[in-house]
Amino acid sequence: MIFTSKDLRIFINALCLLIAIFFVNEIYGAEGGPCKEYGECDKFQYSLNDMESLQRGAATYINYCYGCHSLKYSRWGRVAKDLQIPEDIFFENLVFDKSIKTGDLMTGAMSEDSVNWFGVEPPDLSLVSRYKGDDWIYSYLRAYYEDSSKQYGVNNLVYPGTAMPNVLLSLQGNQRLICKNIPIIALNGGEKRDESGNSLLKEKCGFLEVEEGTGMLSKEEFDTLIYDLTNFLVYVGEPSKATRERIGWYVIFYFLIFTALASLLYREYHKDYNK
Repeated sequence: MIFTSKDLRIFINALCLLIAIFFVNEIYGAEGGPCKEYGECDKFQYSLNDMESLQRGAATYINYCYGCHSLKYSRWGRVAKDLQIPEDIFFENLVFDKSIKTGDLMTGAMSEDSVNWFGVEPPDLSLVSRYKGDDWIYSYLRAYYEDSSKQYGVNNLVYPGTAMPNVLLSLQGNQRLICKNIPIIALNGGEKRDESGNSLLKEKCGFLEVEEGTGMLSKEEFDTLIYDLTNFLVYVGEPSKATRERIGWYVIFYFLIFTALASLLYREYHKDYNK
C-alpha cells in the first residue's frame, strides 16, 4: 500500500481536528452562565483524582444539600465505589435512611410540598456542573450576603433573587455587602494621583465581607469546603470524566506515534515509487 502526500495531509488534518476538539471541549465545555452582579466568576480547577476532596465534598453535600436537592442520575453504591469509600462505612455514616439499598438512585428526601414552601421545586443537581459550569457553582456558593428585604434574609450576587436559603450560613458566618475606597484608574491603565503623588480614591460598593467571629470556619477553611463540594458536583455531572481524560491522552499519544510511523513509512515507500 502506497501513501500519497494527499493521504498524509488528510490524516494529519484529521488528527489536528481531534486534538483541537479535545482541548476546546475542556476549556469551553463547562463555561456556564455569567456571574451577574458578582462580576467575573472565580476560576475553579477541578481535581477528580483527589479522593479526599471528593469524599469531603460528598459528606458536605449529603449533610447540607441532599435534604432538598436530589442526584437522581447517581446511585449510592456507584458513588461509594468511585470515591473509594467502603460500602459499610459509607452507608453507616452518610446514608440516614436504612431502607436505602446499594443500587437505589439518590432521589432526595424533599417532600412534594416543597413548591409551597420555597415557591419553586428545588432542582436536581446531577447535571448542574454541566449546565451552569464549575466556576459558576464555586462563585455562587460563596456569594451569599445579608438582605433583610428577602424572605430568608439573604441574597446572592451571582444569582440575584435566589429562592435558596444559605444553608452554609453557620459555617461561613454573616456576610455583608460593604463599600470600599479604591484607586481611580486612568485611561492608560495606571492610578490617578494628585500633585503630591497620592492615589486618588473613589467609593465603590458591592464588596463581600464576612463579619468576624460569626462563622464556624475561617475564610480559607470555608473556601476549601466549597472547593470540595464543587469538586464533588463536577464528578456527579460526569462520573467517568477522570477516566475519559486519562484515556484521551493515551489516544492522542497513540495518534502522534502512529502519525510519525506513517510519515516514515510514506517516505520509505515514496523512494521506491519515484524510481
